[in-house]
Amino acid sequence: MMMKVNAYQHISDDIASLYSIPISLNEIAKDEGLCVIYDDYGKDTFDGMTWYEQDQNKFFVHINRERGNTEDSNKGRFTLAHELGHYFIDHHRHALQNGKMQPHIHRYEPFGKNEEWELEREADDFAANLLMPLSQFKLDVEGKIFSGQLIQWLSARYHVSFSACAIRYMHLNLMPILLIYAEKGRIKWQMRNQDFPFYRMKYGAYRVPEDTVMGDYFYKNDSTCCRQSEIVYAENCFHTYTEEQNKLQFYEYCIPYKEYAFSIFWEK
Repeated sequence: MMMKVNAYQHISDDIASLYSIPISLNEIAKDEGLCVIYDDYGKDTFDGMTWYEQDQNKFFVHINRERGNTEDSNKGRFTLAHELGHYFIDHHRHALQNGKMQPHIHRYEPFGKNEEWELEREADDFAANLLMPLSQFKLDVEGKIFSGQLIQWLSARYHVSFSACAIRYMHLNLMPILLIYAEKGRIKWQMRNQDFPFYRMKYGAYRVPEDTVMGDYFYKNDSTCCRQSEIVYAENCFHTYTEEQNKLQFYEYCIPYKEYAFSIFWEK
């Protein structure tokens, strides 16, 4: 099954083809005559903001270091790639130039369906495509057995976060995968490709199941099994429908960080 190509795939692919891996975003901005400014704009404001200055006929991109968006950080790179999306996607750029689009959306519903949400998702898709060009990404995973270590290697190669790389791999639909992100033991979001056999975690979209690697980390403060492929059972992780499903075995690979954790599940 092939990955669904979004409407801006060819734009990001064409740009990425001119640069080597990992993609130098600041070099792209410089080549386009964009002014990128890294500064402190407050922790409760924005990650990135693209502004068109009509008097100078020039775009300025502001990156907020105070929210962890440093020039060499994975988060900072994705933020800048996202802002480049607002510049390279024609209707985003024209809307900024004509004053029909605000330079930054401070608050938007992450799972909404309004126009602001669609614009942000388009920029996110562009960022993922630019940082991890599809043709090269496919070559890098071709013939390789899936594992958390593979995602770690890809993350380092493309200079992106582990979660961004896992999402990119999941969308290739090479195998059934479920992704979970949680904070303080509560599931904040989950993503799956269409072939993954279960839709819901054991307690729905709220509490992390106890008998998982992520559960050990949150409830027992035990990270012993993190950052390695561990076997878990469907009955302990997911909302199952039959006795036969209960005994299905899955691998879980969990990346913990302070009050947060991110897990990948795939069938053994």
